[in-house]
This record gives sequence, C-alpha cells and structure tokens, in this order.
Amino acid sequence: MATHTQGSMLDILKKKMRQAKEEMENARDSAEEAEKRHALEIKRREDAEAEVAALNRRIQLLEEDLERTEERLKSATSKLEEACAAADESERARKSLENRSNIEDDRITHLEEQLSQARALAEEADRKYEEVYNDC
Repeated sequence: MATHTQGSMLDILKKKMRQAKEEMENARDSAEEAEKRHALEIKRREDAEAEVAALNRRIQLLEEDLERTEERLKSATSKLEEACAAADESERARKSLENRSNIEDDRITHLEEQLSQARALAEEADRKYEEVYNDC
C-alpha cells in the first residue's frame, strides 16, 4: 500500500506540476500579450506625439504666415489710405478746374456777346459814315 500511496502521491505531484506548467505557460502567454499591447500603446503614443509635434509646427507656420499677412494688409491699407487721399485731392482739383472752366466759359460767352454788339455797332457806324460821306 505504501507503493500505492507513493504512486498516487506521485500522480498528484505530476498533476500539480502539469497544472503549474500550464499556469506558467498561460502566464507567459498573458505576459507576451500584455507586452505586445504595451508595445502597441507605446507606438500609438509615439505616433500621437509625432502628430502633436507636426500640428504644433503647422500652427507655428500658420501663425508666422498670419503675421506676414497682417503686415501686408497693414501696408496695403496704408497705401490705400494714401491713394484715397490723393484721389480726394485730385477730385478737389478737378472740381476747382471745372469751376474755373465754367467761369471762363461764361466770360467767353459774355465777351462773344460784347464782340457781336461791337461789330454790330461798328457796322452801324460804317453804314452811317458811308451815308454821311455819300451825302456830302
């Protein structure tokens, strides 16, 4: 019976060793799976960090572009203000010249009327002179 007890103890120990071996393999598989998940998470984290760095660089470039655009806008606005001032001055000068032209046109019309009257008077004077001269 002692051999039988030893045999069954041996069977129990073998069974426990198999269970321990299975548990060890399961633990190893779990550890490998966890290691793979961890590596995948590290990769995702690195990818996310790279994407954040790329986005930060893009933001920086956009901010620089915005600054340049704002400077160009400021310059264009300044030039536009200068052009508006010059256009206003040109419009004032045009109106002034137009007014002077109208005054000169009125003066020319008046002078033409005076010339016409003077010619009429001269013709009348010539006609009267000839009448007087012919009568004498």
